[in-house]
Amino acid sequence: MDIKRYQRESLRDEKGMILVVSLMMISALLLLGTTAVMTSTTDMKINANYKTGIQAYYAAEAGLEEARARLRATFLPATGATGRIVDLSPTSATWSASICPTCTYTSSQSAITYTASIVHSTNAGGSILYYWDANGDGTPERTTTAKTDMNIYLVTSTGSASGAQKTIEIEMTRLPPITVPGPLYVEANTKIMGSSTSIVGTDGCGTDNKPGVVTTLAGTTVTQSGNPVVAGTPPIASSSANMNVNAMLDSQKGAANYSYDYTSNQVMTGMHWGTPVMVVGAPDTTPSTCDVSPPNIVYFNMHDTSSIKLSGGSSGCGILLVDGDLEVSGGFSWNGLIMVTGSVTFTGGAADKKNITGGVVAGNEVDASLDLDVIGGSISLVYCSTAINNLTAQQPLKRMSWKEQGM
Repeated sequence: MDIKRYQRESLRDEKGMILVVSLMMISALLLLGTTAVMTSTTDMKINANYKTGIQAYYAAEAGLEEARARLRATFLPATGATGRIVDLSPTSATWSASICPTCTYTSSQSAITYTASIVHSTNAGGSILYYWDANGDGTPERTTTAKTDMNIYLVTSTGSASGAQKTIEIEMTRLPPITVPGPLYVEANTKIMGSSTSIVGTDGCGTDNKPGVVTTLAGTTVTQSGNPVVAGTPPIASSSANMNVNAMLDSQKGAANYSYDYTSNQVMTGMHWGTPVMVVGAPDTTPSTCDVSPPNIVYFNMHDTSSIKLSGGSSGCGILLVDGDLEVSGGFSWNGLIMVTGSVTFTGGAADKKNITGGVVAGNEVDASLDLDVIGGSISLVYCSTAINNLTAQQPLKRMSWKEQGM
């Protein structure tokens, strides 16, 4: 009897243990399931918050880009903006404008909105800031010296999406015109030759008259032979503002839509990067026009050791950049700016007409006593403020600073 009783009690104990273990396992599984559900729910919430945060961020960026488009000097409706914002009080500390106070874009999931405000950027002392080359060295800078259309704007844009909100604050400004002291700026000894050569600093497109030739050396380093015409106020000027031509070129070459890279002298014939239009029957000193929009930027990287020679009636509209020396022979026409870090040589006969509307800026990569710019070969070089200003007027505003509020 004792044995049977013992067996029954053992069996009962084993069943009790199994029940306890089973209950513990069920509890553990329930706990794991609950944790998994909570983790999954938390992950879903995190992902949803991240997604709406990204949507709100891009909505804020949309507000910034609309402000950027509507503040352009040359308004382009194709950017999607509804109308240009005109700053009629560039020197007023209280001027402001707003963008899209009720803009709403509805997706399949949620509504995305943005608003933006625009004010004049100021320094710590409350003075309005502008961005342009106030000291004439060729490099734009922040300055409190007023300049029309050269304000720095502080734009604050807030984007919203499904309860999420992001606010971004940036400074932006229009790109100032490239500094061109006159139709010909040189930093080396210069010869101007030929009776069919003319360099005219009188603004053929406005009232921004310039000297005919501006040199960083003494005026006597610019010599003339063969009765060329050099006109301006004055015809030849010696300037103490030695521009950093290399830095100026570097600031433009990144936007080049035509780029060439050579380590030895090269000759290119009959190249066309646009065709300037001359007025039929008008004097050679009449400015040309161009309908290339936006203007082309042509960059030759000659590594400061070699030259590019253009011949055979080459032409262009925009900016011609040469990191080295430039030689032009035969017919040639250009509307805009030619910028060369080294020397410039124009040669040819009376039949090889060369017409440049805008300006030529030539640097001096070697000793001034050895470097030499030669301007001749039947060239007509006419300053035109419109041709210079158009080079940057159509470009989008430059972002100068960026900050996400709350970071």
